[in-house]
Amino acid sequence: MSFSKFNASCSLLLLCTVLVTSVYPLVIVSGTNQIVSFRRVPSGYDNRTGSFNLGSQLTNDGLAGNPNGRPCITFDYFIFNAQAGQLLQGQVEPGSTGSKPVYYVIVNSPIQLNIFQNSNCGMGNWQFQQFTSPSTISWTAPEAGQYALIFVVSGFYSGVVYFLP
Repeated sequence: MSFSKFNASCSLLLLCTVLVTSVYPLVIVSGTNQIVSFRRVPSGYDNRTGSFNLGSQLTNDGLAGNPNGRPCITFDYFIFNAQAGQLLQGQVEPGSTGSKPVYYVIVNSPIQLNIFQNSNCGMGNWQFQQFTSPSTISWTAPEAGQYALIFVVSGFYSGVVYFLP
């Protein structure tokens, strides 16, 4: 009888462990004050290699030279919470973009992210940084809040981008 109680206890403990780990965020970045966790990662993000495809596109059918609604930018993003003064660092690397640069920007989410997603091909007063080779992102949160790290490539892009926090 005690053997079956032991098995039941172990099974319950295993079930609780699986449930807790399945709810816990995919990627964790150590910050200066607390832990920052990504609330959203791009679809197909591999947290072991940091690889992901840019899965969203913005088009402008009325843009001169874009009569067929071809993508003017391809992008994807990570959403995370941060405390004031918290540091986000990570290694970024373009996949096979050739000489085409990959850009990134960190914006307040969801307001600025929504403005970006509904912008005219990403046009606006965005402070983009670019990389064409392996680089480091180092960013300090100006205040507590929710942010989005957006990766952008001009035009259509079906390659891989790497981001390892």
